[in-house]
Amino acid sequence: MLEYSKVPIMEEKADTTIFRLQAAISKTMSNPLRVAILYYLKSGEKTVNELADLVGASQSNVSQHLALLRQRDLVKTRKIGSSVYYSVASPKISQACDMIREVLWEQLKQKQELAKKYPENLK
Repeated sequence: MLEYSKVPIMEEKADTTIFRLQAAISKTMSNPLRVAILYYLKSGEKTVNELADLVGASQSNVSQHLALLRQRDLVKTRKIGSSVYYSVASPKISQACDMIREVLWEQLKQKQELAKKYPENLK
């Protein structure tokens, strides 16, 4: 895994291309259903119908979200006969999602601890 601290920091005025690309991926990831799809694909490839059952959405809706994820190269496909199997394009995508979830859990724990310390502020 590429450590963020090992990415060279540019002191000069940066070409913003990479930042725009990162923002585009972040925008793609801003939908909870797409994040859920990536979460379930982490355990292995799945068909649209399997994903629809897991995320509780229609096959049509899941297909639309998968198309967006595929356009951004976040998922890839493999076809066997008439079945199309989707998988995460890179394990780093799952790692990034896991890291964000870890940060969220840490934030929730901190908020819970703060709420326990100051219960009078909850009224």
